[in-house]
Amino acid sequence: MDKPGVVIGEKPVVSMDVVDDKIRLTWKTSLLKRTLDHEISKCVGCSLCLPCPWDAITLGPVQETASGRIEGAPLVNVDPDACTFCGLCDSSCIFGAFDAKYEGEGAVNEFVRISGTHEIDEEKCAPCLLCAKVCPTDSLSVEVKVDHKKDLVTYEGEELAEGTIKIDEDKCSYCGLCELLCPEVIKIFWSDDKPKPPDFRPAVGIRADLDYCDYCGLCQDICPDDAIEVNCTESSAREIKQPTISGKLTHNDETCVKCGLCATVCPYEALKVEKPFTGEVKTPRLEKCDPTGCNNCFNICPVDAIYPTGTADKIDVLDHCVYCGACEHSCPYDVLDVQREGYILDELECEREWERARRLFFDAVVGKDAPPSGLFEREISVEPIERIQAKASAIEGWDSEDGQRLTAMMSAKQLRNLMKKNPQLHLQFERGNTAKVVKKIKDSQKEHQEE
Repeated sequence: MDKPGVVIGEKPVVSMDVVDDKIRLTWKTSLLKRTLDHEISKCVGCSLCLPCPWDAITLGPVQETASGRIEGAPLVNVDPDACTFCGLCDSSCIFGAFDAKYEGEGAVNEFVRISGTHEIDEEKCAPCLLCAKVCPTDSLSVEVKVDHKKDLVTYEGEELAEGTIKIDEDKCSYCGLCELLCPEVIKIFWSDDKPKPPDFRPAVGIRADLDYCDYCGLCQDICPDDAIEVNCTESSAREIKQPTISGKLTHNDETCVKCGLCATVCPYEALKVEKPFTGEVKTPRLEKCDPTGCNNCFNICPVDAIYPTGTADKIDVLDHCVYCGACEHSCPYDVLDVQREGYILDELECEREWERARRLFFDAVVGKDAPPSGLFEREISVEPIERIQAKASAIEGWDSEDGQRLTAMMSAKQLRNLMKKNPQLHLQFERGNTAKVVKKIKDSQKEHQEE
């Protein structure tokens, strides 16, 4: 029996609209709805989705956007006529620029996808402010509470202290703990801009106000970088308690691209990150690079992993590069060559058979050749479905009243020709719905007479 609402021979309706600053492609039938959202603000113009097996994705104006000549344009284009809504672009995009969803009976919205790992060792984490301030995607937030110095140092009588305090700014990572401990003495001049390579320091300087310092040494004790040296030469009788640090570091996995910069700067080694891709960035045409006149690769890099050195090397790529390929496509002189070698997958608890084809696409993303026989070829075995067959003598003459009426209307040859032209009529005939066949023929003949 046909399912209610199902239209035999129905063609899907494909549309493309702009919804909430997203380009939305929609594929819809009476049974299934597929949507593919492309969020322009998250797209960096990389090459992770370009191996699309349907050639539905092409690059947009990446160079023009990186140079500042164009703003707000989509950095990749999706052809709605070529797209099959398979979700491969969603599975490979580590920036969350694509979101494929399916609605309908039996629809599946969980896929194997490329994704690194991010772990926080809460026992090692102080926490401090550093990783949250340097994160290029603002995927870390932190709450920190440090005992105030005035509550930790108690004098028996007159407050008297002499000494020296030195801060080595080359060692200081600007974790912020000393300022939270003693804001009257320690002042950090935080930068209004995001930290930049190669050192990613979130502040421009740090100072100690000697007029208010009593050289208790607590800032030295709390500093994880050994950047503060306190020498107390004289003080009145006092009791000094050690400060406690409390709080929580929170990680947003949806926006994090697992670049690993937070783990690199963490003074406590409390973070462990595995990047989604392994690889390297080569500069085969370095002689063409002009880092003083062209800033395309610096501007486009989503994790600020590339910067001008000011030396003969011209540019350098730091270890937290995610090998997305945006810099390569932004360069007008083909100076950069991004090579991906391997990937890490976010596995499913129960992997479906067709997910193996998705892995072949991931292999293509890292430069491996797709199988010559086709990217999605697979063996399929199905059980034959028993269908209602018309009797051999049915066309020549049916025993039923409908059959006799049908025979009177046209010859067997005419009936065969009509059913070849009308698959729906053929289907009804096979199912034995002769009344519907007779009515269709009568309506057709009536229309022909009226003409």
